[in-house]
Amino acid sequence: MRIISVIRSVVIPIRAAITGISADDKANEKVNEKLQKLSSRNDETGELVRNIQNTFGGITNTISAIRTATTELEQVSEEFVKMFSQMQEVVNNTNSAVDTITGNTTVQVDKVEDIKVKTDSISRAVDNIHKNIEGLKESVDTVTECNDKAADIMKELICISEKSGHAMEEVSKETQRTNESAQEIRKVTEIIAGISNQTNLLALNASIEAARAGENGRGFAVVAEQIRALADQSRESTEHINNIVNGLIENSDISVETVKKVTDAFEKQDAKIKDTEAIFGTLNSEINRVGDAIGGITGEVDDLEEHKNNIALGVDNLTEFAQQNAQSGKITRDNMKNLENVMASCKSSTDRIVGVSNELVKEIKSISKAGLKK
Repeated sequence: MRIISVIRSVVIPIRAAITGISADDKANEKVNEKLQKLSSRNDETGELVRNIQNTFGGITNTISAIRTATTELEQVSEEFVKMFSQMQEVVNNTNSAVDTITGNTTVQVDKVEDIKVKTDSISRAVDNIHKNIEGLKESVDTVTECNDKAADIMKELICISEKSGHAMEEVSKETQRTNESAQEIRKVTEIIAGISNQTNLLALNASIEAARAGENGRGFAVVAEQIRALADQSRESTEHINNIVNGLIENSDISVETVKKVTDAFEKQDAKIKDTEAIFGTLNSEINRVGDAIGGITGEVDDLEEHKNNIALGVDNLTEFAQQNAQSGKITRDNMKNLENVMASCKSSTDRIVGVSNELVKEIKSISKAGLKK
């Protein structure tokens, strides 16, 4: 009976350690009290009880520790499974994101290359604009120089036109005076013609009187004939002079009319020259405005050139960064593949640990069930 009590006192804690059921209930208090009395004895029974307690006490503690460790291992295994599942999901999402980033980076590289090509085209266009503006500026300078020379020539033409106008006025005045002198000569020739007619008439009368005087008047008749001849010559000379004067007056009238036409032409020419001078003045002002505009455009083109250089530098840097990003994306993708492989290996190892843990738990539970049956 004592041995049974001893065995029960040893088996109950072991079973409690295996099953997790506490051995400190009231039903076992009496057994524990008896066992305590037996172990306090100084005979062979007491020594046997103490040896059994020491031996099976260690086993009980070991089994309890194994059960606790197994429980914790089971919990840790479950947590590992959850963690690796989450990590696998994160890796999958990261792989997808890395693939997207890599694809976007590749597209970005292509876009940057396209932007670089277009920027180079813009750069060449800006250079051509700059060259064209330089050529236009030279042309404007040449036009300005020619315009200044033309303005000087117009001033000289105006001066010459004014002098020609004054000269034509003098010619007109001289022609008018010549016409007036011719009129005076006509008057004088008319007087001379009158005198010649009177002289001729007197010579005729003298001839008549000499004929009446007969032989005595013959010498007087000769003189009268000479006077009449001189009168005829004077009349002819007067007519000739009168014809010359009439031609001179006619030519003078034509000259006056011609001078008037020339004067009118000079006045119109002077007006046109002044209009042309005003046009050249306006043209000069417009050329100056064009020159100022070209100067402003030149400044803007210089700024555009600077911006173009900065953009080109930025595009080069962006190209370099895009290439680096593409390389980094490739490296990251490769690293994620390696990480995925490592995760797969870790998962495989974890699955093995979980399998061992499950087997261990299964064995412990089998021992527990066997203990409960006893």
